[in-house]
Amino acid sequence: MAEATASTSCEKEDFSCPVCQEIFQTPVRTQSCQHVFCRKCLLMAVKASGAHCPLCRGALCRWERSTPTRASDIEMKMRSCSVGCMYCEKQVKLSYMRLHYKSCRSYQEEFGTTSKEAKVQSNICATNPLESTYNCPLCPQQSLDRRALLDHCNFLHYFEVMEAVCPICSSLPWGDPNQRTGNIVGHLNVRHRFNYEEYMNIYLDEEAQFRAAVEKSYQAFK
Repeated sequence: MAEATASTSCEKEDFSCPVCQEIFQTPVRTQSCQHVFCRKCLLMAVKASGAHCPLCRGALCRWERSTPTRASDIEMKMRSCSVGCMYCEKQVKLSYMRLHYKSCRSYQEEFGTTSKEAKVQSNICATNPLESTYNCPLCPQQSLDRRALLDHCNFLHYFEVMEAVCPICSSLPWGDPNQRTGNIVGHLNVRHRFNYEEYMNIYLDEEAQFRAAVEKSYQAFK
C-alpha cells in the first residue's frame, strides 16, 4: 500500500535531467540558480560550453565546475518513490530506474541496443564463462561482475565516503578479507577499472599486477 501511494505521488518528469531527458543519475544542484542535473551531464555541459548553467546560463562557481553540490534531497525522494517503467510498466524505484533500463528488453528494443549489447555479453560469456561476481559492500545488491559493481557503486553510492572491505581485493590470492578501505567507492575506481584476470597472472603480488595492467592498458591505446 505504501509503495502504491508513493507511486501515485511521484511524477517521473520531476526527476528528469534537463540535459539528457532521462531519470537523474547522481543528481547535483547548481548553487546560484538551484537547477538539478545528472552529475555527468552538468560536468560535460560545463566542459563543452563553459562555466554556466545549461538551463538558464547562470554563472557557476569555480568549485562547481569539478565538484558540484550533491542534491541529497532529490536522492532521498528517488530512493523512496516507485514508478512504472514507461517501456515495460514494471514498478521500479526511481533511484534504480537507470540501472533497470540496462536489463529492460523493451527499452533496449526501443533504442536499438538489444542486438549489440547481447553480442557483447555473449562474447564476454564465451571468453570468460567463470567470471567472478561480487556483492556490493554498501547495500544488499548481489551477484555483480566487476564492471557492474563499478557502475552500481558510481550510480548509487558515488557520494558515500564509507569504510568497507573491497569484495574484489578480498577474493584475490593476496587479499585480506578483514582489510578495510576508508573510501570504498574511490578505491574501486582507482584499483579496479581493469580486470586482473584478463590482463595478467593473478598469482603475482598486487603491485606487480597493477604495474603490468597499467602498462598493457597503455600499449592497447598506442
